[in-house]
Amino acid sequence: MTAPRRSTGEPVRANVGREVDERTLPQIVHVIPYDGIGGVETAVASVTAGRYPGFVFRKAYVASNSRPEHRPYVFEPGIGSENNPLAFARTIRHLVGLRPAVLVLSLWRSCIVGLAVKALRPRTKLVVFLHNIRDSNWVDAVLTRAAAQVADAIWADSASTATQRLGPAWTSRARPISFLTARIERVTGGRPAPQFITWGRLHPRKRIGLALEFFACVHARHPDARFVIIGPDRGEQPMLEAKVAELGLGDAVRFVGPADLSQIARHAASASFFVQTSRSEGMGMAVVEAMQLGLVPVVTPVGEIGTYVEDGRNGIWFTDAAATCDRVDRLLADPAAFGAISEAAAGTWRGRPLYGDEFIGACTEIAAKLDVPVR
Repeated sequence: MTAPRRSTGEPVRANVGREVDERTLPQIVHVIPYDGIGGVETAVASVTAGRYPGFVFRKAYVASNSRPEHRPYVFEPGIGSENNPLAFARTIRHLVGLRPAVLVLSLWRSCIVGLAVKALRPRTKLVVFLHNIRDSNWVDAVLTRAAAQVADAIWADSASTATQRLGPAWTSRARPISFLTARIERVTGGRPAPQFITWGRLHPRKRIGLALEFFACVHARHPDARFVIIGPDRGEQPMLEAKVAELGLGDAVRFVGPADLSQIARHAASASFFVQTSRSEGMGMAVVEAMQLGLVPVVTPVGEIGTYVEDGRNGIWFTDAAATCDRVDRLLADPAAFGAISEAAAGTWRGRPLYGDEFIGACTEIAAKLDVPVR
């Protein structure tokens, strides 16, 4: 497992006596609802906050359920969940006092903060960062479009997200940012086995119940098949556990809860296939991670996933449980074919740019266009 490469993604270290006072530099703040487990949170964590050439980069989390630890250039209100009005009020107050030049807004709750700060300090520039091809709900739809209307720039985790989320008319305004957050060493190898894994939030959008139906088909043919499900519960786990029982899968399915990437890699080393049957995605970071690990992705080609997972070359497009089960069976019976797809999956991401480099590059461009620091 290797850490993200740092080029533009590493802050400038202070040289006391010769450094420009940071207070005179533009402040660019990435606003995120909370610091948790998910694609957006993982990407944000991969970029170090601090001073960069021409600007200072900060992070602001709208909510934090526990007393926040001190982290330089990072704001956490230390109050309640992401739906707590006091968390929003405290974050808005902090940002108004900070007087940032630019706010980068990820996910709809951040749009509430960004629009409020914009109303109080109209010179603040907004960047709307899109992470999924679909709105989560009607509130998301209203707030994201309202923020986009007044935004100075729109970024997206992929070209597909930019086009499908706001429509073709917005495509020319959107800048795709690579969502490859780290270069990960391959961990799989050898003969394929009916060992499956998935990771991400246990959320209705992920349609893990459909993945279980597919796995039940595999398990009926291969009683030694196993399926490891990793991720924090977002209200789905009791229903999923009931479905496991209904399908008669017993101990063949294991829920292991949240895990970091190093823990995921250890679980993945025993697996051959990654399964994701989401209804919608943006870039699909878990799929990107799985492919780098050498797992063969079995995925619905939604969002950008259908662009980089090529059916039959570096992965399998999920259609229905029976047909997809047949395709997996053929790979289990043909180690050479499995190995070719596994290698193609890992090779897809070699040499691609990292999120940290592209994100900081985009911030650098915005900072260079500012007339004066917004104070």
